[in-house]
Amino acid sequence: MAQQNLRSALAYCVNQVRSFDYTNYVWTIQMPKELRAPLIALRAFNVELTQIPDNVKQEQLMQIRMQWWRDAVKSAYTDKPQPNPVIQALHAAVASVPRTQSHLLRMVSTLEADYMRAQPPQSLEQLEQYAEGSSSQLLYLQGRVAGVDDEHFDHAASHLGKAVGIANLLRGTAYHAARRRCYLPSDLCMSEGVSDEDVLRGQNTDNVSNVVFQVATQAKGHLDEARALSKQLPAEAKPLMLPAAAVDLYLKALEKHEFNAFAPQLQSGGFTPLWHQLLVKYNLMLGRF
Repeated sequence: MAQQNLRSALAYCVNQVRSFDYTNYVWTIQMPKELRAPLIALRAFNVELTQIPDNVKQEQLMQIRMQWWRDAVKSAYTDKPQPNPVIQALHAAVASVPRTQSHLLRMVSTLEADYMRAQPPQSLEQLEQYAEGSSSQLLYLQGRVAGVDDEHFDHAASHLGKAVGIANLLRGTAYHAARRRCYLPSDLCMSEGVSDEDVLRGQNTDNVSNVVFQVATQAKGHLDEARALSKQLPAEAKPLMLPAAAVDLYLKALEKHEFNAFAPQLQSGGFTPLWHQLLVKYNLMLGRF
């Protein structure tokens, strides 16, 4: 691939991550120079997949789009990657890295299954399966492109991915409710007397907060386990666990607002004043202060 084309592809990826995944943009650009491009490519791939429901509404067109991404991922491992900036950046990042294609394809399949799903997850276990198939896969990929092949890292990444995935869904509760989607597990809602409509109306109640508390507790448990396991990681793997900082910050803010997932301060705009705290956390974890 021509160097100019790769630079253009990476510029597109940087803009996508900075615009739609600023939390991860903040820590990614602090990584060693040789890791920034592959990490940004992976994050941009995730951004492209997660934006699909906002752009494609019909189920058949959704399936066509997801199949296109499957084929495009496979093309990234050939000499003729699809002429798409994210795929071109992925080609440069992962084409020669073992055990990466299956993670990318699992992300596509996991998100497609979620987009096709009409009902909330039935249980916390289903929520964890979604997080493992999406956020954990992304963390495994980050390890692969960084040259980390360590079972302790994979174990820690699995737990952290579940924490990240669950926390992201909690943070998106109001966003999803406005689009008639609910990710609070049905069994927990039933035990608390919460209906789908209670959530979809976007109004917090004590019972809804009780469900959110239980889901947040599960995320916190995975976060704690990931942190405990991180002590066993090789030095080069530890910076890849930086997404833990954002999860920790969000869960503490959620607790401060009494597990009201609809609190304006916890939405994208209201969360902005916490970016400085997040940046400080990242720098502390990187040992820069």
